[in-house]
Amino acid sequence: MNVTKKVKIALVIAAVLIVLASAAYRFVTMSGVMTGESSIGRSITNMLKGSVTGEVGKEYSTKWFSFTVHSVKKVGEYAGYSPEEGNVLLDVDIEERCTFDEDIDMGTFDFFVDADSFLDYVYPLDPRDGTMMPEEFTLEPKESRRYHMVYEVPEDTRGLRLIYREVDETDKEHATFTINIAD
Repeated sequence: MNVTKKVKIALVIAAVLIVLASAAYRFVTMSGVMTGESSIGRSITNMLKGSVTGEVGKEYSTKWFSFTVHSVKKVGEYAGYSPEEGNVLLDVDIEERCTFDEDIDMGTFDFFVDADSFLDYVYPLDPRDGTMMPEEFTLEPKESRRYHMVYEVPEDTRGLRLIYREVDETDKEHATFTINIAD
């Protein structure tokens, strides 16, 4: 085999390796978007329109803030409030951190609970004490706050999901984050 053929073969092999490495990088990065495990993947989430399905205990980044649902548990009462007969309270322990370079307005309107059997979305109860998320508050850059959001849902409901829809100031919807919170 002459030198020219060897150089051509080497160039073809190098090109194939570069394409394979690029594809592997994209796969790892995009899998991080879906699991919330990769900081690169979380950053790419900000640029995507679509759905991100997550789970309790992982951090997810939106355009303006990151959030982690630390735990979800069913409770019989919260801060002196008991659910109506046939319902149960879901106590969602959530932390939010401002990742934007300006203050952002936050509040109970950001997250709602959904399930296949619901006719309407369920929003959290109005705050009853200092442990519950205020209806409205401001997060400063790099500031974190951890609160409880309490939802009243039918006791036999399955497939509960906590949902955050990223909507910008022009009401344009971006990514939707869905955290599975109960079977």
